[in-house]
Amino acid sequence: MKKPAIQFLMLFLSMSLFTCDNEPLEPSLLPQEETSNLDCLTATQAYITAITNFGSWDGNEATYPPLCADYAASLQGLIDNCGDPTGSYQALLGTLGDCSEPLDPDTCESAIANSGIAEANLNNATSDLYTQFCNGYVLALQEQIEICGDADGSIQSTIDGLGDCSETVPNADIVGTWLLTAWNGEAIDLNNDGTENTNFLNEMDCYTNETLIFNSDNTGTAMSTSFATFTFEIETGTTNSYVYTIECEDEIENSDFTWTQNGNTITITDTASSDVSEWTINGNDLSTDIPSGFIAFDSDDFSVVVTQDLTFVYEKQ
Repeated sequence: MKKPAIQFLMLFLSMSLFTCDNEPLEPSLLPQEETSNLDCLTATQAYITAITNFGSWDGNEATYPPLCADYAASLQGLIDNCGDPTGSYQALLGTLGDCSEPLDPDTCESAIANSGIAEANLNNATSDLYTQFCNGYVLALQEQIEICGDADGSIQSTIDGLGDCSETVPNADIVGTWLLTAWNGEAIDLNNDGTENTNFLNEMDCYTNETLIFNSDNTGTAMSTSFATFTFEIETGTTNSYVYTIECEDEIENSDFTWTQNGNTITITDTASSDVSEWTINGNDLSTDIPSGFIAFDSDDFSVVVTQDLTFVYEKQ
């Protein structure tokens, strides 16, 4: 079964699934609303303008509602046109309320909104302003910890990942070779050993040498060396427990791509198909998410049998 490497990157997974009666179940990605790259680009540009204006508010209460409303509309535009797999845009939108009055600077909502603005400034910073905006983002995150707390340590992890903010050429972080190390989803027992795993790759001997190579001239190559076919049977006496079978096939597929970096966001464009995907770089980890990326449907009534959110994680070598 042939699989272009970039299609693999985009999470267009082709998996063969069957019931115990050998009736085929057709898996697919959750149908996505068709959105052009131009729509997302336009929404992003509107967001940059709105958040810049909102972040520069001079304290005049009369001008706050329209600035806030424009910011809220731009966030909704990002959600509608670009997606919001991590829920971060929706979280920021929720802090704004009805925009009738300025946020209390001492509230958690205000701290989260300030961090969002600081992050946007950093993500859109040119190299000569990177250190300045990085330090601003660190201060905003530290304020968020002080006001809101940091129960799971994720905010502090973000601060630690920024280091001393001395990096002035963010692109240097991505250049090099990255190895696929995780398919993360809800715990599953693919190898039927009685132990579930949230990293699907720990459940199979496949996809062990999938790599992404990023060149300094903004070109790259996706290299795929294997491909897995999955089958399952419904466990006797159950209606939602499965016994899986995995067949791994060796297959060499190389696909070229181009890439751009904006802060910690990496945008990959398949040279052949022009398909675009967004990734997040965090230190030595590079990841991409897709909600309900793995879905199996019953061929009789098309009801959902299995659905999974997936996160692909690559590690820099």
